[in-house]
Amino acid sequence: MRTSRRLLIGVVAAAALLRTGTVAAQHACDDLGETGWKTVATIETVDQADGPPVSAGPAGNWFVERTTTVLPFCNYYNSLGNYSLRSYSLSPEVSKERIEICRANSAVPPYAGNCPPKAG
Repeated sequence: MRTSRRLLIGVVAAAALLRTGTVAAQHACDDLGETGWKTVATIETVDQADGPPVSAGPAGNWFVERTTTVLPFCNYYNSLGNYSLRSYSLSPEVSKERIEICRANSAVPPYAGNCPPKAG
């Protein structure tokens, strides 16, 4: 039970980061090759959508499939804070994850809707 609780806390923390619009970047950017410019890799969330609720596992457990699209950026700034027009984005990345919204017909935070969920 503690493992599933830790997993839930991790999922909620990750969702909170995604809602801010920026998460820690894990992609490599090209070096601008000019002195005085700083490379800043970022990831911007451009879309997040939940699928319809699905019952799975023990009775009263409900899940949604969350699809998140992020856009990795490579930004360049100089010491004065000027933004380089040579900054660029990489291809969008799409991820899917299963989010538990109800357990034993009780809402799982941060979900605050009805359990079982009502059809659209």
